[in-house]
Amino acid sequence: ARAARARAATGRSLAIAMRRRTTTATAGRRLSRADAIEIRSYGARLGNGYGSGHEFSLTVTLPGAQNFDLIVDTGSPLTYFPCVGCDAELCGYHEHQYYDWRLSNDFRLLNASMNAADAAFCDAMPVAHNVSADGECLFGLEYLDGAQGGGSMIEDVVSVGDELSPAKMIFGCGGVVEANGGFDRQDGMAGFSRGNTAFHTQLAKAGVINAHVFGFCSEGSGTDTAMLSLGRYDFGRDLAPLSYTRILGADDLAVRTMSWKLGEAIIASSSNVYTVLDSGTTLVLLPPAMRDDFITKLVAQMAATHPELELFDDEDLGQMCFSSATPVLTAKLRDEWFPKLAITYDPDITLILPSENYLNSHFYIPHTYCLGIDESDDGTILLGQQALRNTFIEYDLENDRVGVVVAQCENLRKKFAPDTPHNPWRFVATIFILLFTACVVSAVSFCLYAKFGAQKPFKYRVFQVSDILDEEIEMGNVVDT
Repeated sequence: ARAARARAATGRSLAIAMRRRTTTATAGRRLSRADAIEIRSYGARLGNGYGSGHEFSLTVTLPGAQNFDLIVDTGSPLTYFPCVGCDAELCGYHEHQYYDWRLSNDFRLLNASMNAADAAFCDAMPVAHNVSADGECLFGLEYLDGAQGGGSMIEDVVSVGDELSPAKMIFGCGGVVEANGGFDRQDGMAGFSRGNTAFHTQLAKAGVINAHVFGFCSEGSGTDTAMLSLGRYDFGRDLAPLSYTRILGADDLAVRTMSWKLGEAIIASSSNVYTVLDSGTTLVLLPPAMRDDFITKLVAQMAATHPELELFDDEDLGQMCFSSATPVLTAKLRDEWFPKLAITYDPDITLILPSENYLNSHFYIPHTYCLGIDESDDGTILLGQQALRNTFIEYDLENDRVGVVVAQCENLRKKFAPDTPHNPWRFVATIFILLFTACVVSAVSFCLYAKFGAQKPFKYRVFQVSDILDEEIEMGNVVDT
């Protein structure tokens, strides 16, 4: 889990020794050009036994039916995970074993010395990079939390979801070491920021998705599921119309915040702030003056409305926390007692968010909620998973805009991911199965009749009136009754 978005590393590169393999073309059957996919975290709480984050993982499949769980990170531009040949000191230990590229006929190690296209791709990469003496395209990563890593760029066939065609993609074979020397449980990263290396950029370039668009919808607190849509996906009436704001800059998926309001109180220094949307970060980072005013106003409002609340600073977590002995501070009471947060984006798009978008459950003390907001060091806002709950965000890179709307992400996921009836072949297959079943039932019925029913031939009989009417009953009596 990253504490903040990736920064380009300087002067650091690591090579991985790999054997080159002859490349052969692979043609995959085209299925659909948009998909909604369920993604999961390794725990339902922002803090869990596997790390300090609540990042969602996208499962990708590579040749040899090898699966890998990659953090969906809109704050990182590069996709990477460990491959055979990588030193364990760099690539570590994760949910799955390393990718064995020897099982693929399409594996290719980029060579910037011999291939002009590889050289151009390597030169345009939005992370630190250089070329080794034998032409390998090397990458380096450094994060604000002190984690560092690197590796070599390769190309292979990647499959994602159950509706999209496989695509040849360029990604990193390598890893990242945490500042404390540890490793994430997830196998690596799926970079969903900007640049030629981004996951969605390569899907769009390959024509696998119908537009350079993807969407993200993270469910509420206490859940471990979210939804990722790839391509311009139509949710119909199940999703309210989106409101769009401009994407700022060339490197980040960022928008402009016009104001924050807690209850009825405007938060100071919240106007006209560059805001990064970062699904790979857990908490929220605010400029110091803005964070201080948020805390001041929150404490004042809660002291005035619910003096029974106990406020304490958890030194282990470095967070301010709230609890209540009587009554117990349940999630229901949290939503009722704490003020809503209104975030307004340029030009005039306001999202009204519940308290779960700025409070998270304490790591181990039940019915205790802590403020999930830290300080940024560059005057910007960084919105991590905490603030993105139950908000559908569409990243429309074709039109340089972001669409947002408050949504019930769980309902969207249950209806549209992963079994979505937008594949016409699935409909045709269903009709065929129904017709085939009807034919089989009819055939069996005919056989049973031919075997048993035909043994007793049907005989016609002409009834006389005297057979069915009692001559002693007169019509007059019938009318009288």
